[in-house]
Amino acid sequence: MEGLRFGLILFFLGAVASAVCLRCYILRPRFGQYIRPEGLATHRRKAGTPTAGGLLLLQVFLAAWATVAFWPVKLSWRGWIVFLSAVGAGGIGLLDDLLSQRRRRSEGLSPSAKLLLGLPIALGIFLMLLFAGGDLAVYVPFFSLEVGLRAIPAPLLFLLVLLGFWGTTNGANLTDGLDGLAAGCGVSILLGSLALAFRYPELVALALFGAGLFMGFLWWNAYPARVFMGDVGSMFLGGLIFGIFTASGGILFLPLFAGIFVVEALSVIAQVLSFKLFGVRVLKMSPLHHHLEEGEVGWRYLLRSPNWPEPVVVSRLWLLSAAFVALGILVAMGGW
Repeated sequence: MEGLRFGLILFFLGAVASAVCLRCYILRPRFGQYIRPEGLATHRRKAGTPTAGGLLLLQVFLAAWATVAFWPVKLSWRGWIVFLSAVGAGGIGLLDDLLSQRRRRSEGLSPSAKLLLGLPIALGIFLMLLFAGGDLAVYVPFFSLEVGLRAIPAPLLFLLVLLGFWGTTNGANLTDGLDGLAAGCGVSILLGSLALAFRYPELVALALFGAGLFMGFLWWNAYPARVFMGDVGSMFLGGLIFGIFTASGGILFLPLFAGIFVVEALSVIAQVLSFKLFGVRVLKMSPLHHHLEEGEVGWRYLLRSPNWPEPVVVSRLWLLSAAFVALGILVAMGGW
């Protein structure tokens, strides 16, 4: 109960702090959004919108962490895994945003550079699990099994951590393409994570704090967005989610709870493979949310686009994300 009470306080403080800080940032922005020239025509109006607002969320997170000695909830290695995952991923995103601004285009780091920079962070999380997480049980969805961390071979555990970190952070990054989409999905995933994290007060507090931060961000990021989170925000979101699920033993549940990230990532993979192998695009644009948007492109593609207005795409993908979270909760509670 202590974690829940303190988490609710952090939830409201995080929401207010992020909303207020972002309001100040909107009035005096440091970075403006660049738009891909080959993108949909409807995206051009977003050029120049303040971006990298996720840096303020990361700063609020670090400010709260600076008071950790005064928290009523004691932090163990679980909390530090969340810290390393969230701050490390946010740092990669910040570097990407800085390069994008310097080059005056939407691309910053290459995909391979992002993967390479994530390697030492995943290694750090793996080492913390290896040397401090001996009592952690990894839960296996659909089978009601608990596997002790010590029973997992070290190479397999490292591969699991590495792929999970890469997948979650880059999945969140790919999902961040429409006004409010990534933030809204992230809030539902963080709140849903309580189904696994409820055993650990520190993780409950951090999940609620993260949900509050992104709810405050959503106040200004909802359509039409006044500010974008940038890669620093989306990577921070993915790292926070990964850290909470990993520290609670629910790393194998991530594809369920964060199913929207999986769908978005698979749409990019399908698009790239189809074009490279057959010279034809499956979707109008990838990730999936751009295929669903209204507007046309100058190339041929296989699947018909519904041409939904942006707010419709966002609200329906929010519903899809909530359905994935509900499925994850059902499985976590042993109802499957």
